[in-house]
Amino acid sequence: MATVETKARGRRAHLAVVGENQVPKVESKKERAYPINVFAIWGPAGSPGKSTIAINVASELALAGEKVLLIDLDTLAPSLALGMGLVDTPAGLSACLRLAEQNRLTIDEFNRLTLSIALGRNELRFMSGLSSAHRWPEVTPERVEKLLAYLQGIVDYVVLDLAQATFYKSNLVHPSSMNSLESNRDTLLRSVLSKAGKVVLVSGSDPVAAQRFLVARELLNEMDSTLDPFVVVNRFRTGALGNRAKDDLEQTYLSLAKIRVDVFIPEDRDNLDRAMLNGLPLALLKRSSPARVAIAELAKQLLISSPPSRSVAKL
Repeated sequence: MATVETKARGRRAHLAVVGENQVPKVESKKERAYPINVFAIWGPAGSPGKSTIAINVASELALAGEKVLLIDLDTLAPSLALGMGLVDTPAGLSACLRLAEQNRLTIDEFNRLTLSIALGRNELRFMSGLSSAHRWPEVTPERVEKLLAYLQGIVDYVVLDLAQATFYKSNLVHPSSMNSLESNRDTLLRSVLSKAGKVVLVSGSDPVAAQRFLVARELLNEMDSTLDPFVVVNRFRTGALGNRAKDDLEQTYLSLAKIRVDVFIPEDRDNLDRAMLNGLPLALLKRSSPARVAIAELAKQLLISSPPSRSVAKL
């Protein structure tokens, strides 16, 4: 007989079914968390749409009245600036990391090196990513931790858009890392995923995306069996999996990864294309769009599961 374990997350209760013959995992010691609320948006190879989700989650939090900083921490292919229609951006991440390491990052420098994006009466701060993917060795776990410690008291939430894994399993290896003798990007990735307050794990909705998602989930389990990410199925449609796509994905992830899907974000290509064309988050383009409604629900769940927030009701 299977054992049913109940997990509370926000206002939802999730059931994880564990077989009676399964050997219990030994829980690894979790690294010290960042001293600030960090939401890490991550997904496997194949462009599941994590950057779009990062932009829109950060925008939803800002529209709810929170002080939010969105950081492009994708060391493989930084793309948030383009996704928001920004052509000319400050030095951003590289400069802020360097100044923070030297204890010279002042409020004036922070404001100069980040962009203020107006969202109605609210503001979203944006820190652009690397000017070249070859500069990724500059982004070390120690530098990132020092920068986030500095941001304590300046912003309420930091949303990080992360790169895919590079050396975990053969089908996730990125060509740029094949000949590198230096420590790979996964050192940074593992550190951030371990220390972030919440991890949002993004999946696509076709068989290939599902298989890649399961590999990514293995990486999280290998790092820390206690990590409990929010699972998002993005661009959800039934074309590639049939009319029972939602049930099939939920059962597959539950049985093979012992994890429950939190939010299905429906395919909403027309509105997403218009949002990119106009450099706007979905909430400012069309609040009633199906994808925007689902992302707003995700933002609400993240806030509910975090330290008390004054803005949950606004979402």
